[in-house]
Amino acid sequence: MKHIRFKKMVRLYVLAASLIGSTICVDEAITLSGHELIVNTSPSMPRGLYWIALGEQPTRRGEIVSFVPPASVGALIYARGWLAKGMPLLKPVGALAGDTYCVKDRRFVVNDVDAGPVFLLDGQGQPLPQIAGCHRIDRDQFLPVSSHLDRSFDGRYMGALSTHVVLGTGRALLTF
Repeated sequence: MKHIRFKKMVRLYVLAASLIGSTICVDEAITLSGHELIVNTSPSMPRGLYWIALGEQPTRRGEIVSFVPPASVGALIYARGWLAKGMPLLKPVGALAGDTYCVKDRRFVVNDVDAGPVFLLDGQGQPLPQIAGCHRIDRDQFLPVSSHLDRSFDGRYMGALSTHVVLGTGRALLTF
């Protein structure tokens, strides 16, 4: 009886080791391909798996970008627990060079189209950074804008960002 249990335990350990080894190999293959597989659990984008081409820069509105938030914005994001420290953000591009965005009457307007509300406080009652007036996107900048969630922390609070913070662009593989 003990011998049968021992065999089952050994099989489970071998299976677990095989799964771990396979996962490491797949992860390495993805990295070597110049891509990254991101699991998004944030509500500001559809939850799911995203395939990111590392090093690619945004070229069109609506394209999904993975980026590292600037230090001042990152400190707020990580301190409030919206993302684990060091995790990149995943957002659609709402505007590119030459486009405009404004905050008017607590509404976020991108290229004269209402993109949603601008809140004074986050869901925990903490103050949010505020942008005033109208702005034009400069060359080598992009504006992250998520229409998936009205309370998304995006360009309505951080403004346009340098394309130097972009890790890559991609697409959803599977959302749920």
